[in-house]
Parts: sequence; structure tokens; C-alpha cells
Amino acid sequence: MKAFAVLAPHSAGRVPVHDACRVRLHDIEVDFAIVEQADITMDAADPRHAHDVLLQIGAFSCNYREQARFLEIARRTDSKGYLVLGSEFVATVLATGAAVDELQPGDRVIGNGAIDASASHPGLTTQRGSAELQICHRAKLIRIPAMMPSADAAAFSIAAQTAYAMVRRLGLRRDEHVLVTAASSNTSLFAIEALLGAGLHVHALTTSPHIGAHLAQRGLHRYCVLDRQQNPAQALATYLDAQGLRAFDAVIDPFMDIYLRKLVPFLRRGGKYITCGVFEQFSRPHEPFQYHGLSLDEMFSLIIRKSIHMIGNNLGEQADLERALADYCAGRLPVALDSVHGNGQLDSFVHRSYLAPDRTGKVVFDYHLPTVEKRAC
Repeated sequence: MKAFAVLAPHSAGRVPVHDACRVRLHDIEVDFAIVEQADITMDAADPRHAHDVLLQIGAFSCNYREQARFLEIARRTDSKGYLVLGSEFVATVLATGAAVDELQPGDRVIGNGAIDASASHPGLTTQRGSAELQICHRAKLIRIPAMMPSADAAAFSIAAQTAYAMVRRLGLRRDEHVLVTAASSNTSLFAIEALLGAGLHVHALTTSPHIGAHLAQRGLHRYCVLDRQQNPAQALATYLDAQGLRAFDAVIDPFMDIYLRKLVPFLRRGGKYITCGVFEQFSRPHEPFQYHGLSLDEMFSLIIRKSIHMIGNNLGEQADLERALADYCAGRLPVALDSVHGNGQLDSFVHRSYLAPDRTGKVVFDYHLPTVEKRAC
């Protein structure tokens, strides 16, 4: 079976590969490859696999947080082997354990990253979602509708489940105004769609001017583009004034280490700030703004004085993913896809996934697409 992986520096020639590509990320040489692994099987009658499902992965995509993992592998000059990647996938059920009655061979599924109580581990279904054959617990999978294309399915579960969980937990009223930061990030794109679908007042914040056309196409014309070289306070004050607002009622932020210290002054007293992660996940800092915002002391003092509700969010519940799928089926939740790549297109998949500043939406690798002639990386 195939898998998308990052090779350790001393793995060249030691690992069977179908395709390979070397790029430079954060001043580190990284060797990506489609590697060949031994096939796996599952004895459906084995009691140890009673709650398990054997899957054939059809397509997958990667997640921002994976960079920290593979950069660590790439910088280890004394290491061998490889790290299989992939956070999201779409798969076909090949076999089920004796206790699995809600899924059957032929069903198409995606991962269920539910953190609520289940018969399995909370969180992501797998961190090696590109491996073509996998055995997963039934509780970590959810069936998808037949009308859902593989590319959409392979780009759906994590961002949709996270976004719907954050919107649910904010409990916004129809008259409240919510700001979504990092508008070009996948989680933010899903959050914006969820908020628009709920009829809420949505504003977006971005440092990527190219995302404006996409937002406008989706019906969101209220967005603010920040200059990374400037203190954003004046731009935010000017934007609020143009919208006839004194402050935002709530903020959805995937990168709190970038935006929290800058946005607390622009959140109303008693407002809500929900975040699901940080931008800086590498050992070498690369904060994109020259101005970092309030000092930590100033920020914490202001949060307390304004009685701001700070909410941390990790993924979501199964019901959040179910609501997202229902909205998708109803045509209320489009999936932003940057591009889809297949066998022989590893170089373009890697570049669009990790090196394209104009990327909009998820980048998907589909094993079922026809093989194309390999081009130089």
C-alpha cells in the first residue's frame, strides 16, 4: 500500500518510493515521498477487532499542525525511517468486526474527531491518514452521503467539526457581531460559512489580500485586511467606525498567539473570545507581525477588567460533525478546495499544501486519479 510521508535525512535509498520531492521549509530541507508499505489485513472474526473497521483510503489532505511533527523528523541528521502524514481522509469500508452493525463493506466514511465520551480514544481518528489501508475503531468514523465527492470529503472533517463546535459554544444572538481571524485558514473558512448560514453578522480579518475575492463570492463583504508591517490598531479602529460599531461581540480565532493580544481592546465588555490553536508550532519563531500587541500583563488585566469570556476549543462533538454534514447536504456548507492532485503530482501537492501564499482552501491528494507524467520538483 502507498502512504504520503516525510523521509528522515538518512532514509534515501533505504525506503521504496513511488515518487519523491525535496523542498525547503523554514530553512530546513524536507524530503517528501509516496512510499510503499506492506499491506495490512484484519480478521473480522477476531474478538480483538470486534469494534474495528478495515478501510481503503481513497483521498487525503494534511493539516497545518503536522508541520511541527515532520520538521522535527527532517532536522534529525542522525535519524532513519519516515513519518506517515495525513489528518483527513475519505475511505471505503472493506470489512467490519463482529460488533460493528452501523457500517458495512462498501460504505464511504470520513474521520470523526469527537472528543466527547465514546468507546474509543477522544480526538483525531488517525495522524497517518494517507496510508491506503487502515484499521480504525468504529466510533472514530462517520458515514458520508453518496452525493459527496471524494475531494470534498477528504477536506471536511477536522475544520468542519471544529468550526461548528466553536459556533455552538459561543451561543451568539442574531444581533451580535462576530469577527473571524485568519480568514484564509481552513478552519476560519468553515466558521465563516457556518456563521453566514446561521444568519449572523460576520466580519473577517486577514493579512492575505487574495482571500477577499473568495469572501466576496461567498457573500461576505465585511472584511479587514491588515498590513503585517504596521500596528493593526488604527486599521481595526477605522474598520469598526466604518461599520458603525464600537466593538465586536465575539471573536473566533484559530491562532491566538498572533491575534489575542491585538484584539482584546476591540472586544466589548462581557464579549467572548474562542480559540482552537496557535500559529507558532515550530521551534524557530516566525511571527508574521512586527507589532505583537499588548504585553501579557496588559492583556490579562484588560481581559479581567472587561469580564471577557475566554474559551479554548479542541475539535468538537459528533453532533457538530453531523450538523456540518447536514448543512453540506442541504447546500449550506460549501467546501473551499484549492486543488486536487493525483499519482505523479506529488510536487504540486506539496507546493500547494505548504508553499503557496495564495492558497485558498484545502489541498487534496486522490489516489484514484489517473497517473500523470512526473515533472521536476
